[in-house]
Amino acid sequence: MYLFVGILDKEEDLEKIIAKFREIGVAGATIFDSIGLGPDTLHGQSMPPVIASLHGIFDREKRIYNHTILSIIESKETLDKAFLAAQEVCGDFNRPDVGILFSVELDRVVGYCRPDRDCSI
Repeated sequence: MYLFVGILDKEEDLEKIIAKFREIGVAGATIFDSIGLGPDTLHGQSMPPVIASLHGIFDREKRIYNHTILSIIESKETLDKAFLAAQEVCGDFNRPDVGILFSVELDRVVGYCRPDRDCSI
């Protein structure tokens, strides 16, 4: 099992990705709004990095609002499809102001059960 994490810069991409996830068989996702502090915010030119990061947290104009998707995905094949779907919708994640995608392999998950399975212990 894998944890798919997508941090999107553009809200309009969110619904499109969710639709693609349904098409490829992703069972579910948790979505929440998040606030990012990019390199420019964390490492301000005129102040030490720690002060710059605190300034970025409290300065509303410096905040970058994102939309984060978390999804537990059972197979590597579906994980690969999820990455491709996100890139198809958002474009090249190596460009600025697109977002970040990553995954983490999971060795234990408790509380995850698909409706089509018997998850009783």
